[in-house]
Amino acid sequence: MVLWIVGGFIILLILAGTIGFLSFNNNVEQEKVILFGLNKKSDAKVSLEDMHRLPDLVKNYLIKVGVLGKSRYCNVVFSQNGEIRADLDNKWEGFTAVQHMSSVNPGFIWKAKSLPILIRDKSINNKGEVKVSFLGLKNIVQFTGREVDQSSLARYLGELIWFPVGFLDPDISWEIINAKSVKAIMVKGNLTIEGFFFFDEKGLIDHFETKRYRDTILENFIGKIGAYKSYDGFLLPDSMIGIWDLNGQKLEYFKATITSYKILK
Repeated sequence: MVLWIVGGFIILLILAGTIGFLSFNNNVEQEKVILFGLNKKSDAKVSLEDMHRLPDLVKNYLIKVGVLGKSRYCNVVFSQNGEIRADLDNKWEGFTAVQHMSSVNPGFIWKAKSLPILIRDKSINNKGEVKVSFLGLKNIVQFTGREVDQSSLARYLGELIWFPVGFLDPDISWEIINAKSVKAIMVKGNLTIEGFFFFDEKGLIDHFETKRYRDTILENFIGKIGAYKSYDGFLLPDSMIGIWDLNGQKLEYFKATITSYKILK
């Protein structure tokens, strides 16, 4: 009798987890329709004319990574394997993730799985949200508000390393810092995001820096970029390490490696 009860409980738990997981994924699919539905229907290809206002560092970088001749208005989906931790004292937790980005309205959806935890981070229409769920059944945390809007949009700006067509956004202006770095200023609605991109001797982006909220405190964030490889016609970093610079103390908290990459026309 006890075995029947235990077996029934396990089956119910599996069913509940499956339903929660499917519900979580369904919500993300609906958000993806909104993100991708914002796209302008156009066959326009990226030309040198699209780059005329860019600093030479950025222009040459975009040419090197293969943006010329690519679709100006498109989406991308890519998969990642990685590790994440909250603090130096915490152990690394493995995850798999799928990210969607668009070149028209700056935004993204990042869906990650580290069972039994599901995570979704997004910025759509300049509104950010972070949701952490237990098997899709119950939200553990859900963050919204201006700080999240700012932090999510700053993430989008930095992660254009994986979607370089997005650097052509007319809402991004540029300042030359020196021979190997530029400052990007993105203005969306009532949000102004600034980020610094640093280039190596080959003219490729080596790392970027911005400010993002860690909880409620605005902190320095560094994205350290891995080796460049070919992905669906682009030359892109195969990995990135996310680092919080907390008053000079470096906290590596995020590591991600690209496992698949596809441009969607």
